[in-house]
Amino acid sequence: MTTTVLARNYKLGRAYQADGWYGYINGGDYTSEQQDVLAEALMDAMEREVDNLLPDNCYWYPALSEIHGPIDASLEGVDLDDLLEEAAGAVAERFGEIAAEVLGGEQ
Repeated sequence: MTTTVLARNYKLGRAYQADGWYGYINGGDYTSEQQDVLAEALMDAMEREVDNLLPDNCYWYPALSEIHGPIDASLEGVDLDDLLEEAAGAVAERFGEIAAEVLGGEQ
């Protein structure tokens, strides 16, 4: 299947999104190492959430700040800001579960 870049912007970037997750967890009593592990796990979860919200066969690549999909795919009618917010909200709802999974008894 031939794919193309359907969207590219700084808000789709790993650094931008991870910064948001660091801000989210910064109020907790976590060491720097725990924050790094948590932020990475939250980014992984968010990537899966975004992919689930995108049209079929479209995927978010945070390292590239892009969304790729088939050449005949379209993101027309998709508000990426809303999509990212919805994905982040879904991940935030599972924060306790994600933190327990990656930190175990370290919390």
